[in-house]
Amino acid sequence: MWQQQQHPNSDAVNGILAEHQLDLWLHEEDTAPAPDLSPITEIIMRGEAWSNIQMLLPLLAQLSHDQRWLAWVAPPKLLPKAQLQAAGFDLNKIILLQPNAQHDTMSLAKQALKSGTCHAVISWFGSLADDQLNDLAVAAEAGNSQAFLVRHQ
Repeated sequence: MWQQQQHPNSDAVNGILAEHQLDLWLHEEDTAPAPDLSPITEIIMRGEAWSNIQMLLPLLAQLSHDQRWLAWVAPPKLLPKAQLQAAGFDLNKIILLQPNAQHDTMSLAKQALKSGTCHAVISWFGSLADDQLNDLAVAAEAGNSQAFLVRHQ
């Protein structure tokens, strides 16, 4: 009985140790280099442009549940609204941008990324040069956005 009164109970000791370990972990994290997280994700699909889109729909649907817009730039074809809703898309948070004579796919994607109004921009491109990828990365960082580039092989 006397020893229990003199020593903290095991829960208190574990709590102190856990706090100490957390302090050490936080200190180590401060000195560790930050992970290099690119604002660009490339999705490479094989075959016809929309043959494997069903596999991507759950991921893309999650992207539509944010306070900012999810922009689709130059998709090769449009999916029916019913199919998007069935996959879980919030259709009120999706904006579709189609290239025209004044704006090509690259300029639309860069503008959507750097505007800050889109948290994610999904673009369909062929191959891109390194400088084009860099331009997209700079635009995404400026707008605190994420670029998803869908390419087909």
